[in-house]
Amino acid sequence: MRFATMLLVLISLVGCAQYDAIRNENMAATSRDRVASDEAACQSSGVQPGSPQYDDCRRRLANQHASDTRGHQRLMDQMLNENNLRPIGQ
Repeated sequence: MRFATMLLVLISLVGCAQYDAIRNENMAATSRDRVASDEAACQSSGVQPGSPQYDDCRRRLANQHASDTRGHQRLMDQMLNENNLRPIGQ
């Protein structure tokens, strides 16, 4: 019985480590895709990388992404808080 419990704990830990590795890879890929998309968007408007207009464009897009992330986080927090305030069974 003790062996089975230890085996179950070990398998669970391996699963968690794999999940974290996959999650980190996905986040890095998403970040690379966002950077490439932002670069393409700014360059498509005719500005050259390194110019003040390009830097402004990239800054504007970064601010927009940050705002979207904060809005999403607020919505998630609101949903969690609403669920926590309801009595059990409703």
